[in-house]
Amino acid sequence: MQLSMTCAVPRPNAGIIDDIEDADNKKGFEPDDLTAFHRLVRDLVADGDRRAASAGRKARRTLAEMAVVGQRR
Repeated sequence: MQLSMTCAVPRPNAGIIDDIEDADNKKGFEPDDLTAFHRLVRDLVADGDRRAASAGRKARRTLAEMAVVGQRR
């Protein structure tokens, strides 16, 4: 019989929870998350529109309109 203080310890690996989380993350946004995101964007757009209107301006909507920031029309 051989007694030794050293032995091969199996390398730790991710558990089942990590596998489930990885699979869930690959699916992307869930409907509830996406709905909350769309609500946030909709509220920010409405706020921006109100602020622009109160300043006598119109909010920029296209990339071409946004590209002229800093230039006078």
